[in-house]
Amino acid sequence: MILSWERGTPLKRHLWTILSERIAYQNPWIRVIEYDVLRPDGQPGLYGVMDAGHNAGVVAVDEQARVALLHEFVFPVDRFLWQIPSGQFRDEGPEAAAARELREETGIVARTWTPLGVAHLSAGISTQETHLFLAKDLSIGEADREPTETMTMVWIPLEYAVHMCLRGEITDAVSVIGLLKAFLWTEKDWLERG
Repeated sequence: MILSWERGTPLKRHLWTILSERIAYQNPWIRVIEYDVLRPDGQPGLYGVMDAGHNAGVVAVDEQARVALLHEFVFPVDRFLWQIPSGQFRDEGPEAAAARELREETGIVARTWTPLGVAHLSAGISTQETHLFLAKDLSIGEADREPTETMTMVWIPLEYAVHMCLRGEITDAVSVIGLLKAFLWTEKDWLERG
């Protein structure tokens, strides 16, 4: 199947018309906005969008090529997940938020930061952007977790963590994307070929 933009026809943008909007739900962490719209086909519709601020995730890699992973019970999915340190931010920059989350959740302070890009994890329903970073040159201190953060930190070889992603043992999307990007970034031969 050939899409119209592949044949040289410009892809039309902004085909949605917003007729009205209202906040359907709000708490300190998220806000759900309902839009009455005219869809691209001209029909009326309703579109719900979640605004959860932005997110920063950190792949912290030590001198032995091990990554700091957290094992934590995650309430919305009702299970334990392996995750990289991450969290929401609103009133600070992405790198500052990443450094804060890393320090609070693990006690780690990094001297070298490499941006790994931005990911939109649920672009069809959420405005949230996740900013990913590779952190190196680490100093280990004491974590300063919130009372709700009952997690265990472990050091796992980065290559093994990538295999955990590929086997479906790490399913948190922020963590999967961050770990795969960090692994590719640290593989200098791959980057030079790319």
